[in-house]
Amino acid sequence: MPQIKDLIEDLEFIRWVKNPEDKLQEYWQNWIEANPDRIEDVKLAREVILGLKFPSKKASPEVKKEVLNKLLQASPSEEEEKENSYTKNKSIKWKSFNQWEKIAAILVFALMLSLLIGNLSFFKEKPAPVQALKWINKTTNYGEKLNFRLPDGSIVWLNSGSSLEYPASFDSTVRLVKLHGEGFFEVTEDKNKPFKVLSENLTTTALGTSFNIKSSYQNVVIVSLVTGKVQVDDQLDNQQYLLSPGEQLDFDNENKKGKISNFDLEAVQSWRKGKLVFQKATFQKVKEDLERWYGVSIQVEGQPSQSWRFNGEFENQILDVILMSMSNIEDFSYKIDKKEVQINFN
Repeated sequence: MPQIKDLIEDLEFIRWVKNPEDKLQEYWQNWIEANPDRIEDVKLAREVILGLKFPSKKASPEVKKEVLNKLLQASPSEEEEKENSYTKNKSIKWKSFNQWEKIAAILVFALMLSLLIGNLSFFKEKPAPVQALKWINKTTNYGEKLNFRLPDGSIVWLNSGSSLEYPASFDSTVRLVKLHGEGFFEVTEDKNKPFKVLSENLTTTALGTSFNIKSSYQNVVIVSLVTGKVQVDDQLDNQQYLLSPGEQLDFDNENKKGKISNFDLEAVQSWRKGKLVFQKATFQKVKEDLERWYGVSIQVEGQPSQSWRFNGEFENQILDVILMSMSNIEDFSYKIDKKEVQINFN
């Protein structure tokens, strides 16, 4: 069933439907491209807002007079009555109407005709052409990190194996970017243009704030708020979460459930400072983070113990030092050959 409540209550959406100026047209075109599964919702919401306010075609006074005179003439002939005999038991005969009742019927008929003409012309309308918005894509490979500024002055840090798409200029009523992987944002405040980050099915909205988003591990999106305030919306299920500084949302895309909890500020920001931090990390989590951080491929023989939960912090350390430290705690041997790593559990 279409979910249109958020659209018909959105003032910017209503403005676009009733007065599709260039900036609004550009924004909602981008929104639809980012949410292709909601095209039918947009169409339905547009029809609900417009209601029956379709443009009508007015007849000339001469035509109106001619139609009225013909309808006010004598009642239908017997031959015409026979042709319509199948409706005699279901409706009142036209000849039994007095003059004022006939006029009322004519007005109702004219109104319905006007709505029908307007409705047909509405569906023939073609949407105004929208100029293609130029998007820029910043991408990091495994073992790389990137720091850059957006057109509005906001600063972005991209972790390894991540990408960010953003427009060449924020000319719309909203600053919209698309994140894949992990990124940290320091947003320049602009109350007239909210800053929105699309990550998986979630949209994180902020004005002037700093936060971290990670959407690359076990189908979970993690939004961690450092300063300011953000609102996180699940576009598919219309769920909404509000975060305060020090709070983190863990959203499971598979089960469509979100959980808000406190987080370690230093641990979340550590990757920007060259620190690799593990807190009760499973072996699978350690393996994926090392591959992403150092741009290597790790092959494993054997199985780690079920109780594996590794804690450690490494700042600007080479991979050999980290693996040596781990092997002293857990029982395994390793071998590094350029970008290939072999780990063997004893």
